[in-house]
Amino acid sequence: MIITISLLTCIFCLIITYLWNVGNSYDYFQRQGIPGPPYRFFFGHYKDLWPVKSISRQFQEWTRQYGSIYGLFAGTTPMYVVSDVDFLQEVYIKQFSSFHSRHLPIILQLQTGNKVHLFGATGLRWRRQRYVINPTFSCGKLKLMMLSLIMLHILA
Repeated sequence: MIITISLLTCIFCLIITYLWNVGNSYDYFQRQGIPGPPYRFFFGHYKDLWPVKSISRQFQEWTRQYGSIYGLFAGTTPMYVVSDVDFLQEVYIKQFSSFHSRHLPIILQLQTGNKVHLFGATGLRWRRQRYVINPTFSCGKLKLMMLSLIMLHILA
């Protein structure tokens, strides 16, 4: 009897702690002073985006409504949506060393030993892969690839 009550109390405390942490994560953008559309508890904005035919149009609508920088929730995880070109240039080019990594879906986080696919690499591994692959996608080489594809299409 005492063990059952103890287990139920522990489970209850864990559930309350989890709900408390989830609730605190939804205050993230309010604490930062970042606007955003209203969310649904636990689902975030997923339920708003599932029935939409064009997610990009929904983002455009929210950008008109909330500005060029606003916050969304992927479940309980806060995410910024940024459409300010100057801000993006500052982050991705001028302050690249501080903002090189990004959150990846779980399926892309799979790593097998030292082998990692291009989209799953982070940190120094991603930097090295980018350094090796970047020359492949120069304007001249992309034009040559496009010409090759056009020729293959014509000959086929």
